[in-house]
Amino acid sequence: MSVLEYASAFIKLPHFAPAFMEDEKLKMNYFEVGLNPNLKERMSVHQYISCEDIYDTVVNVEKAMKEKNEYCNEQRGNKMEGGPVRKSALSVSTQEVSGELPQ
Repeated sequence: MSVLEYASAFIKLPHFAPAFMEDEKLKMNYFEVGLNPNLKERMSVHQYISCEDIYDTVVNVEKAMKEKNEYCNEQRGNKMEGGPVRKSALSVSTQEVSGELPQ
């Protein structure tokens, strides 16, 4: 579930439990508890002043995480498709070790 889907469902919660969601700080805490662990970890380093603040921030964090994943996947794909390959120390040929030149 994306953050937008989660936030949309969370916003409807006061309709079903109005007394439960009256306190703004309590509401922010409940929202943060329901985030996936990766987002929750990134969000925990900052204190938020309103629900709108936390919603906006978590949407931006999720977007940045997706962009990073896409970039990493693209880089892995380049390596798989025959991008630059480095010789490892173990792949040295016996000709190179003995000093012989290939003919």
